[in-house]
Amino acid sequence: MATVERPAGAARGARASTGPELATPPLVVRRREEEETVVTFPTLVWREFLAGLGMFVFLMAVSIQVNAPLLQKANTAITPNPAKAPWYFVGLQELLERFPPIMAGVAFPTFVIVFMMLTPYLDKNPSRRPQDRKVAITMFTIYLCLAVAFVLIGALMRGQAFNFDPGLLFGHPHLSSPT
Repeated sequence: MATVERPAGAARGARASTGPELATPPLVVRRREEEETVVTFPTLVWREFLAGLGMFVFLMAVSIQVNAPLLQKANTAITPNPAKAPWYFVGLQELLERFPPIMAGVAFPTFVIVFMMLTPYLDKNPSRRPQDRKVAITMFTIYLCLAVAFVLIGALMRGQAFNFDPGLLFGHPHLSSPT
């Protein structure tokens, strides 16, 4: 929304007392958003600092209370079966287990990254309201659910030789196997 104002001291049809008629100065268009904005430094930065400080205190308290022991030293003579990657690489390890390396390590991750980069351009809706962005929200929700599901399956439900064992999720290995 824009408001139209005349510059200060400019009256409509003002005349000089001894000279010719003065031209009316141009109208100034001012956007309403300029009046409703808030500077970011004292307001937003302070809130972000407090949120970060609160998260730091929370994580410090949790890390002091929860015991997280290290495992035994690695034995170079014995390789665990399966040798699992960290949780953030479990999806890539799972792909490398099932597909040729060029597909699993290059083609598929490139496709996923390009698709994620194109997501804003696939949803042409200019609105920023969540109610109007159904396509973008649906695409992101599907991607997030698949990513979480694949990480959980790869990290928690893979038994010996990467066989699928849902019993591992509840701490009962081979619960679903017939033996």
